[in-house]
Amino acid sequence: MKKIVLSFLLLSGFLITAQELPTTTSRTIEPVPSGTSTSGSMLFPSTTEKKTYVRPSETPTIDMTQKTDLLDPGVKFKGQKFKTDRAPGNFVNDTYLGELRTGKETLQMTLWDPRLEDGDRVRIWLNDEILITDMTLLNASQGFNIILKDGFNKIEIEALNQGYSAPNTSGIVIRDEDGTVMEQKICMINAGVKSLLIVIKE
Repeated sequence: MKKIVLSFLLLSGFLITAQELPTTTSRTIEPVPSGTSTSGSMLFPSTTEKKTYVRPSETPTIDMTQKTDLLDPGVKFKGQKFKTDRAPGNFVNDTYLGELRTGKETLQMTLWDPRLEDGDRVRIWLNDEILITDMTLLNASQGFNIILKDGFNKIEIEALNQGYSAPNTSGIVIRDEDGTVMEQKICMINAGVKSLLIVIKE
């Protein structure tokens, strides 16, 4: 029995010494580059880089008043509100709009309804002849030319109706050939009544 145990121990020692021992290789650690701090660990060395904060040249401002450059068309550009015509009164007689003198051969006459656009209609007479048979007055201007004869010229605006809001109202502008305003009137008459304007061509 002792011989067997002794033989086993000798055999084990032989096997251990017969095994190949691991070889070792030399390893060189790279030096830390010059100019850097050697403080800290090798994996996380400290750095000398400084973080700087540059203040912006202009300080931003915040406007809490909710101002805007956009225009509100409901406030900035209110549409013209036309008033209703007045009730019939002293509009039953022919009216005189005045007298003009000019050296021009042609004038331009513009008509529109300066109040409520209610379907007012007029007829234009020039020297007792019909120039415009029937014109419905709008809030937008409508113009036409008047060719004058030498001397006395008679222009008449006749109210054909009173619309649905009496009386018949018409805005009148007379311009010369150069577009210069010579006369500007507001005429208010009942149906069948005329407004007279005299133009003398010199």
